[in-house]
Amino acid sequence: MAGTMSSLFPSGPPLPAFQSLLVKGPHHPSAPIHLALSHAAQCPGTRILMITPSRETMAAALREHNDDWIATRSGTGDVLGLAGCSTVFYPPSPAHFSFLVEMLSTNTDGNNPTTVLAQAPSLVILVGLSAYFLEDVEMNPTGHPWTVSSYMTLVARTLASFAALSPTPIALALFDAHLDALKLPILKHPPSKPSKLENVAFYVQKYFELLAVFERDDDSFLSSSQEDEREMDSQQRNRMHLFRRGQPKPETWRWIERIEGGTVFVWDGIT
Repeated sequence: MAGTMSSLFPSGPPLPAFQSLLVKGPHHPSAPIHLALSHAAQCPGTRILMITPSRETMAAALREHNDDWIATRSGTGDVLGLAGCSTVFYPPSPAHFSFLVEMLSTNTDGNNPTTVLAQAPSLVILVGLSAYFLEDVEMNPTGHPWTVSSYMTLVARTLASFAALSPTPIALALFDAHLDALKLPILKHPPSKPSKLENVAFYVQKYFELLAVFERDDDSFLSSSQEDEREMDSQQRNRMHLFRRGQPKPETWRWIERIEGGTVFVWDGIT
C-alpha cells in the first residue's frame, strides 16, 4: 500500500496520503478514532492497531469531548465495524510498551496469545506517549531518569517491529497533544550539574513525512457583547497547520467545535 488517505474529522477534507503522520497540539480526543474509522472504510478487511498508555485517560477524554458524530453512531455499523477490525493495547509504562511492540507477531507457534495478531495491521496509531514521562518530569525535574532517547526509542522500536512484521509497508500515526510540553536532556548529568533540556518534538518530527499542528484560533473571534460571550462559551475556534515534507509552506485548516448536545464540527475554510 503506497499510503493511506484518511481523515481526522467526521466530515471535511481528507488528509493527503501518508505512511507516517505526527499530530501534536490540542487535537480533539476523537481524532484517532476518526482516523481509524475512515481508514477502515477505505480499506475493507484491514486491521488497525492502537496503543495508548491508559484506557481510563482515553475514555475520560472522549466522554468529556462528547463527539456528536460518534455518540449518535455508537451502536451502528459505522462504529461497530471498527471494533471488529481493530485491536487496542494499553501498556502502562515505556518498558511495557517496548516489550509489547517487540513481542507482537502473526505467528501462533510458541507466542503469547495476547500478542498474536490475526493479521498484520495496515495502520498503527500511537496516542499520548508523552504521558509516560511528563508526570515524572514535573514532579522531579532533575531526578527523573528520562532523556530524549527515551521517547525516541518508543517510536523507533515501533517502526522497526512493524517493518519486520509485514513485507507490505504499515502506516504509522502518532497523536500527542502534549508533545510540545515535553522537554528532556540529551544526556543525564548529576543533579549538581543541571542537564540542558531539549524540545523532544524537534527530534520526533524528523521521523514523520506529514505533520499536523493543532492550535486554538481564538484570535479570529473578538467578543463585542454579552451575546458574543455566550456564543464563545458554547464553541471553540481551532486551526490546524498541515506540513508536508519538502513543502515549506503549510496548509491551514480552520473550523469551529460547537456544543449542541454533543460537540459538532463546523468548517471555516482551508488556506
